[in-house]
Amino acid sequence: MQHLNPIRFFSAIALVTLLAACGKDSTAPDNSGGTPEVPNPPAADVWQAGALTAWTFIANNTQASTGLAKSHETFQFVTTWDIASQIAATYSAHELGIIDDANYDSRIKKILATLTTLPLYQGAAFNRFYDSQTGQMVDRNFKPSTTGFGWSTTDIGRLLTWLRVLAVNQPQYSAQATAIKNRLNMGRLISGGTLMGVDVDANGSTITYAETGLGYEQYAAGGFALWGNRASNSLNPTATAKAATVLGVNVWIDGRGNARLTSEPYIMMGLETGFWASALKDQAQAVLAAQKARNDQQGIITIVTEDAMPDAPYYFYYYSVYHSGKTFVVEGPGYGTVVSNPRWVSSKAAFAWHAIFPSDYTLKAFNAVQAAAMPGHGWGAGVYEGTLKPTGYATLNTAGMILEAVLYHKLGKAFLSQPIS
Repeated sequence: MQHLNPIRFFSAIALVTLLAACGKDSTAPDNSGGTPEVPNPPAADVWQAGALTAWTFIANNTQASTGLAKSHETFQFVTTWDIASQIAATYSAHELGIIDDANYDSRIKKILATLTTLPLYQGAAFNRFYDSQTGQMVDRNFKPSTTGFGWSTTDIGRLLTWLRVLAVNQPQYSAQATAIKNRLNMGRLISGGTLMGVDVDANGSTITYAETGLGYEQYAAGGFALWGNRASNSLNPTATAKAATVLGVNVWIDGRGNARLTSEPYIMMGLETGFWASALKDQAQAVLAAQKARNDQQGIITIVTEDAMPDAPYYFYYYSVYHSGKTFVVEGPGYGTVVSNPRWVSSKAAFAWHAIFPSDYTLKAFNAVQAAAMPGHGWGAGVYEGTLKPTGYATLNTAGMILEAVLYHKLGKAFLSQPIS
């Protein structure tokens, strides 16, 4: 049985608590009428304009004390996944000419200096959450902690990918990036060829588990492999795969349990490292094709992933192509929390899919999410299906992926040429 990945779950729970306290809500959209006509984008360079809007989030929310950006304007706690997204955003903004060399160097050096000194859980790995203002570990209740409450190799794998991008493409940061990687106890993070996570639950019990899930698992393992630390079982894209069909499209799902099939890991692979196995590229194209099939058959623009949203009751939702026998299912943070709405077209996923596999369909989705731009704040999660009204709610991860997508569009290739094997 597949173990629930606590970091994805707990990050979502944290956002639920935050947003519920803020009292944010929205009326569920009417999806019954199909999708209205999408206007053509403005004549200006929509890609660069999108990157500039995304960068405003980073510029507005970076803490001078640590160089780390808040994950949301009102939420100052971050995971290593968030920190990786900030490195990605900053790298992309520099390559796109949004920030100059001096600004970039200052920002990257500050982030790397903070990563060099952040306290580690049991001296082995980065804790699940940190205070972006102080750099302190926090506990499950976001209170300062000297012990923390575990780690996620999924999050750490994303950070390792971005440290490798810096080390390879910008050698002036290689020594710092390598020193940060060397802080990690790889013998505890990889066991028997599988990525391992640790969670300290609300009762204080420590749980060590295999951090699995088709897609995310391969993405994270790729980050470790870039540094020569191979989790051979986790790298294999088909060993645990099981065939399924979604609206006539053949896809792979995880045969071990409850892994959600969504866009996120595949678009990150495509942007950052490229699809280092043919099965991964085939799967990415199938995941996108299934989303297009829903549009073709039901007339609803469909681009799904996970996002923080302003909608009750959960405020954080997974929108999956397939999960637990259901297609195009929306859920809150925990399993068994299926809801009818919200349903939205994801900004970050629309940008990324259109960058990696451009087509008339991805252009249609890309045009639709332009309404989600929030000048002066960043990008909202997307637009609601049916109405195409913007969701609002700008976050660090949305900003980071949009900046990555714009850079990929400019380069026409993934950021790293180093093979993963």
